Formats: sequence, structure tokens, C-alpha cells
Amino acid sequence: MKFDRRLAALAALAAVALIFMLWLAGLLTWGKIRPGLVAMQKTPAPGRTLVVQEVEIPRELTVTAGVISQTLTQVSSQVSGRVSRILVEAGSRVKKGDPLVALAAPEFQARLGQAQAQLTQAAADYHRYQRLLKEEAVSPREFEAMEARYKAARAQVQEASAFKNYTLIQAPGNGVIGSRRAAVGDLAQPGQPLVSLYDPRDLQIEGEVNDDYRAAVRPGLPVRLEVPATGWEGESAITEIFPLSAPSSRTFKVRTARVAQPELTPGMFARLHLPLGRTRGILIPQAALRQVGQLPMVEVLTEGRTGLRQVKPGRRIRDQVEILSGLHPGEQILLP
Repeated sequence: MKFDRRLAALAALAAVALIFMLWLAGLLTWGKIRPGLVAMQKTPAPGRTLVVQEVEIPRELTVTAGVISQTLTQVSSQVSGRVSRILVEAGSRVKKGDPLVALAAPEFQARLGQAQAQLTQAAADYHRYQRLLKEEAVSPREFEAMEARYKAARAQVQEASAFKNYTLIQAPGNGVIGSRRAAVGDLAQPGQPLVSLYDPRDLQIEGEVNDDYRAAVRPGLPVRLEVPATGWEGESAITEIFPLSAPSSRTFKVRTARVAQPELTPGMFARLHLPLGRTRGILIPQAALRQVGQLPMVEVLTEGRTGLRQVKPGRRIRDQVEILSGLHPGEQILLP
């Protein structure tokens, strides 16, 4: 009898434990949401709503591009000499004639001093011969010879002064210093670039387009431009189409009209968006897209309740973003 009672007690305890475990499992899983869904809120949706609609969206071909300057000038010296001073920094705005780089060339200063001394002596002799000619103490031929020596000495001073001025390199025009190519102490040689200068009002965007799209590109074609480094976006038009293609990449170059943006500099990475017609799709305001962790979400309104839904965004078009999947026409989303 005792054995039967113990067996019955153990069976009862096992039954109670099984019921408790089942209850616990049900409690832990109650209210869980399947992956990819978010529970709906029971409160009414505040704020503005937008009915999702299918609209016409421009199709675009995006190509890599860069900022270039047609007026990029490499400023160099016309004489040899050691760089003694660099008077500008990269990004400095200069005007025509502003000093950029100074060279130490003592031989030009010595040459100028010698020429000036010779001119001083020649001028004194010339004026003395003028008096002697009036007094008929020298012949006209002798005076002409002296006058020729005086003019030659004056020309030597002008030449030596010009060479001395070459040791101070000046800006050939208005613009912005793009880069410094030399340092103090470097030996500058004629034709060696010391600084680069460009005009920020004369920039262009140059891109490379695949040969498959050559028929779609024409002069005057409106394009969208984007420079990620500065966040700048704008519009322009194609003005130049290069007839030759690069054999290695099978691409051809295109250039836009001038872009006058002071925040852009030659060499910056850019994107060029070429129009390829139109298609239909869904656009929503960029502000309606929320980033939850690594997932792009929108807040969907259903029967007076809101819930987050994962979507797949596409291109950003100004202040709107294309939604490739996750939303359907007729649905309502919440706007911030």
C-alpha cells in the first residue's frame, strides 16, 4: 500500500510539473511577433498621414565623375633660384599680380647693381659729350658713339631689372590657389610648377559613360549633379561629348556646362545622373523613412493603429526616396 501511495504521489507531482512547464512556455511566447513584423499600437495615429501612390519616376543612369577646371594653371618660375618664401597657402584667393613665391638669386641682384653702376658712368659721359658737342670740342661721330654706349647701358639695366623681377613669381590672373608644389629651400628651375591656380567660376563636371548609352547622350541633355564630399547637388547640361572611347573600359567622356560653386575644387569625386526616360513606382518623403538599427522602416497606419514596417529604399530624388518593396499603393503612412 505504501508503494502505491508513493507512486501516486510521484505521478501527481509529475503532472503538476508538466502543467507548470506548459504554462511557463505559453507565458514566454505570448505576444511574440513573427520576424519581419512589428506589433501594432492600439492608440490612434498622431500627426499627418500620406496615402501611398504610384507615380512616374525618372529613370537615370548614374556614372562616376569628377570636378575639373579648364583654367587650372601651373605657375612656374622663369629663372633658377632657391625658394626663399612662399607667400600663399592652398585655398588662398589671389588677384592678378599678387606675389606668390619669392626666390633667392643673389646673382641677379649683383648683375643689376653692376648694370646700374655702368649706366651712371655712361649717363655722366653722355651729358658731358652733349656739352662738348655744343662747344664743338668733339665731332658728331664721337657724340653718336657715346650716345650708343649710353643707350646700351640703359638697356642692360632694364634687362637686369627684369631678371631680378623674375625672382618674385606673381599670379597670372584672379583665382584660388589649388596646391603648393614647392617648399622653402627647394631649387626652382624654369618651367617647374611651384603652385597651381584655378578659377572657381569656371569648373565643370566630367564623367565617363558606357558605350552602350552613346545614343542616349546628346549636347544640351539636362543632367543632375552630385558631389558627396560637400553635399552639393545641382543641375546642368551636357556641353561636350568626346568622340573617342577608351579601349580598356569602353567608355567615352562627357562634360557639363560651367558650374560656379565656391565649395567645389578640381579633383573632387562627383556623380553624374543621365536621364533615360520614365517609369512608374512609389515615392515617399525622405523624412518618413526611419532607421531602426540597420533596418529602414516606415510607420504604416492600419485601421487607426500604427506599426513599423521594413521597406527597401532605392534612389533619393531631391527630398523624396523611391521605395522598391514593402509598400503598396493605397496604404497610409505616418509623416513626422
